[in-house]
Amino acid sequence: MKKLFLIDGMAIIYRAHFAMIKNPLITKDGRHTSAIFGFINSMFKMINDENPDYLAVVLDSKTKTFRHELFTDYKANRQKMPDELAEQLSPLYEILNEMNIPLVSLDGYEADDLIGTIAKKAEVNNFETYIMTGDKDMMQLVSDKVFVYSPGNRFKPTTTYTKEKVLDRWGIDPSQFIDYLAMVGDSSDNVPGVDGIGAKSAVKLLQNYSSLEEILEKGHEASNKRIREGISNGKDLAYLSKKLVTIDCCVPYEFHLENFIIKNMNNESLINILQDLELHSLINKVITPNDNIIENIEDDKNYLIIDNPEQLKIMIKELDNSSVIAFDIIAD
Repeated sequence: MKKLFLIDGMAIIYRAHFAMIKNPLITKDGRHTSAIFGFINSMFKMINDENPDYLAVVLDSKTKTFRHELFTDYKANRQKMPDELAEQLSPLYEILNEMNIPLVSLDGYEADDLIGTIAKKAEVNNFETYIMTGDKDMMQLVSDKVFVYSPGNRFKPTTTYTKEKVLDRWGIDPSQFIDYLAMVGDSSDNVPGVDGIGAKSAVKLLQNYSSLEEILEKGHEASNKRIREGISNGKDLAYLSKKLVTIDCCVPYEFHLENFIIKNMNNESLINILQDLELHSLINKVITPNDNIIENIEDDKNYLIIDNPEQLKIMIKELDNSSVIAFDIIAD
């Protein structure tokens, strides 16, 4: 079966940025590269581990969406993208272009909606679609052929969410996830939800009733006074929240899945960009679908093996304000 990976661009970009926020990567001339490094490193790892047949990076619209028309305060709490992250977008997109990875976006729609639309079409065409994201909202799209691929880190492994794993993790079926999100709301997107209903109570309600509509109809039966009052007073906000969190899988976007077929990378120009950004550790990971590895790229770093704690303490004290930015610690 053909395997399609859809990358939730901004979700992974922000994830990469904040993962290194305490120890950012900066070039000698002052350019930030943490998000670029984290994003491209994740892409290489995913390509090596999963060997997708088709691949695309999906980005949010720069314009307001239909959700802003439904609710003017939608995402009103969102802070402006940090300048040090915004400056990395252009070189990141240039790298993806040299990797021959398509960038997909459409004015008026969020990446979620485009991903949902593409995933549904791929499902009909007998593809397996993996959505690479850290956004739990995508769990509503999980089906027999659509999965959420959550990249791991040093603290947790990569997880591919199937229908069974969604049920294990949240206690509800993916088909109930929209109703769950509508009740709990989302402070980052300013989705109001229902007062008095948190994650645990939302799951319990969905285990007892089939849908949000049934919960709102029978809310007077709830034993918890706060939940009863929240349901009684919050029906309009609940229905609004459901519209806001529902991913639109019928976006009027013309595309052909053939355009997402994995292609050979433009190795020479890609390596030149990575060298300019001083991302030397990524250069040896430059690959093609034929698994040709670019080896032995020289860099200007000096390496020293430190094999005991006392030596490490002395080195840190001596380095002080030097240009060394990272250590690899290898333990038995």
